[in-house]
Amino acid sequence: MNFVYGIICHQLTNPLIFLVNELIKSPHSIIIIHVDKKTDIHTIKSQILEHAQIHFIEDRVDVQWGGYSQIDATLKLLNCAQEFDYKYFSLLSGDDIPLKDINTIEKFLLESGKEFLGHDKYVDPIPRVKYIYPDFFYERNKSFIKKIACKIISNLHKLGFLKQNLDQLPILYKGTSWFTLSKEAIQYILKYIEKNPNYDVAFQKSYCGDEVYFHTIIYNSPFKENLNLDYGLTPPEMALRYIDWKTGPDYPRILDDMDFDRMQKSNTLFARKMKKNISFELLKKNF
Repeated sequence: MNFVYGIICHQLTNPLIFLVNELIKSPHSIIIIHVDKKTDIHTIKSQILEHAQIHFIEDRVDVQWGGYSQIDATLKLLNCAQEFDYKYFSLLSGDDIPLKDINTIEKFLLESGKEFLGHDKYVDPIPRVKYIYPDFFYERNKSFIKKIACKIISNLHKLGFLKQNLDQLPILYKGTSWFTLSKEAIQYILKYIEKNPNYDVAFQKSYCGDEVYFHTIIYNSPFKENLNLDYGLTPPEMALRYIDWKTGPDYPRILDDMDFDRMQKSNTLFARKMKKNISFELLKKNF
């Protein structure tokens, strides 16, 4: 039984190379990589092993943090995955590493039979989708004029302007962006979008909508009954991811060898965001 790993990346990093090299150790791994359109794909391909089990998305997206483009890139990976026979699809980033060997990961997923899509019940997802956000709203290094414009837009939101009607949408749910879902759940997502085109349109001017888009579909579906829901865990832990949102100084924390002990004890399968130039020797020795 095959396992698909869809990777969204924007640069060549040691964690990305380590991730691919570890995943490809299993003959059951199918790796699909989406490289940000802004990035020279040949830079990535030159350092990734040529292998029949590794595939690159050709129709790439210019991914902007917080924007619909993140959803778009994920959908391209999900649609590409349908070309293969597989049991589970795992969405990963180029900053992820596996915390277990690939055989242990496969065995765990096969025996669990669960869906892994973490839910954050403490954050209201409605403002993410209800209000309309211009593309420059997502830029991290905004000009002074754009910063002023964003403040004006935020005030207009508070006054009830620049919003859309959500009455036709199901109840919204928010969680971590990264997930591991069965082929049946992935097929359900894609069929839902095909049958409900207005759902996709509603997210095209959303803010960090990728944390709501897939969760809303699954949490309003029969697959909800099979989710790994344990509110004693963080949303990333429900999705089998170790992500440190507490320690800082970055949020999420950029992980290095000082975090290895906590990562190894976390009972999760993948960790992010790893320090991009962390040495292969350290990764190989500890994972």
